Amino acid sequence: YYDFSLVGLDAGNQTARATAEAVVFGSGRPALLVPETTEPSAFDNIAIAWDGSRVAARALADARPFLERASAVSVITVVDEKPLKNAGDEERLAAALRQRGVNATASTVKAQGRPIAEALQQEALQRGCQLLVMGGYGHSRLRDFVLGGATEGVLNNLLMPVLLSH
Repeated sequence: YYDFSLVGLDAGNQTARATAEAVVFGSGRPALLVPETTEPSAFDNIAIAWDGSRVAARALADARPFLERASAVSVITVVDEKPLKNAGDEERLAAALRQRGVNATASTVKAQGRPIAEALQQEALQRGCQLLVMGGYGHSRLRDFVLGGATEGVLNNLLMPVLLSH
């Protein structure tokens, strides 16, 4: 009955983290995670973490209302963290967004040993973005919940507002 959930995430607060995980993976809707230190602002400059995956495509679709209102959108692909299916997908996505009237640019970044979530968030912040859009990955392994690297990193160290979609 809602478009997304707004979840405040306090660093080190396990209850807030458990709530964020439950919302991201159990609600069927995206979660807008906001660090406790964030001042309210418009999402005028948005970054999209793009790896061509199903969850990245889902996050992109869920973020459409935000993207349509933004004055700038950066499609960011980390190229040295995992094998990517198609080189140049970030530019193809940016071109498709431009065809829909979104002012989008594409770029690649190297993690250079940093955790993927840190590399994405730092790149987005350096570009002046107020929101990072990314897919959330998780799977069950012997009844223990295991999160993907970028998802785990965001939940452990949220540096900026992140729209996380599964």
